[in-house]
Amino acid sequence: MDQREILQQNLERAQSKKLSRGEFAEEFLKLKRQSTKYRSDKIYPTAASEQPENVKKNRYKDILPFDHSRVKLSLITSDTDSHYINANFIKGVYGPRAYIATQGPLPTTVIDFWRMIWEYEVLVVVMACMEFEMGKKKCERYWAEVDGSPLHCGPFSITCEAEEKRNEYVIRTLKVTLNEATRTIYHFHYKNWPDHHVPSSIEPILQLIRDIRCYQPDDRVPVCIHCSAGCGRTGVICAIDYTQKLLKDGIVPVNFSVFSLIQEMRTQRPCIVQTTEQYELVYDAVIELFKRQIQALDTQKDFAASQ
Repeated sequence: MDQREILQQNLERAQSKKLSRGEFAEEFLKLKRQSTKYRSDKIYPTAASEQPENVKKNRYKDILPFDHSRVKLSLITSDTDSHYINANFIKGVYGPRAYIATQGPLPTTVIDFWRMIWEYEVLVVVMACMEFEMGKKKCERYWAEVDGSPLHCGPFSITCEAEEKRNEYVIRTLKVTLNEATRTIYHFHYKNWPDHHVPSSIEPILQLIRDIRCYQPDDRVPVCIHCSAGCGRTGVICAIDYTQKLLKDGIVPVNFSVFSLIQEMRTQRPCIVQTTEQYELVYDAVIELFKRQIQALDTQKDFAASQ
């Protein structure tokens, strides 16, 4: 079976699943039941996050990083630094550390956030929330504004050299300095994505992911993605980017499914893709990406036949 046939088969299966609302709802409910079992049976322990000195570093008491995939910090910048941050590695198509899924930094964890970005040589940071949503603080500001003064976070100094506006998001070029070394970090900030809900259109998200991969085309270093909890909106971006990579490289497997993808990601960080609406958004994006790839393959075939 060639890639065109595999895509068509997977497309039809995904469309059928979405049309059957009962089956679709049951599928997401199954994911939730599995996640509940992970937590109740301690299948994936979260011991590090429950240490007394680390409890205050968790934004939400029910979103705790699994020990087996958590990001460990070894870069020490002060006597108060520890190894802990509420973040997990998420597997990509080619490796176990394609993404870092993390919570929005707290006032007391902004330095830890930058320690993580520096230690793992992150080039792209994706932020899928606002500082405040519905009157509540969702993320501490850890970046500098383009016309503002530098932001100092412990030993780190952050300046914003440029800001490029898109319809739904902005791309900031940040210069981050530690001691005598300076690095460039690209900060993608999606500004119109309500918590626990979905944007009105999938196209800006697809464009966001295309832009991210223009700045970082491979998984040599992880892309850091966060929202407030680091699981709902964060998981949607991870899942769509993962699927786009399969399509780009022409390696979509015969047995591909959104369910299996999210199921696997939920063994790496709890509650990845948190709501039914977000799960449906992943389905919609995958269906659209499959349609476009099928159309592109057909166009290539027609062009080759005309030569």
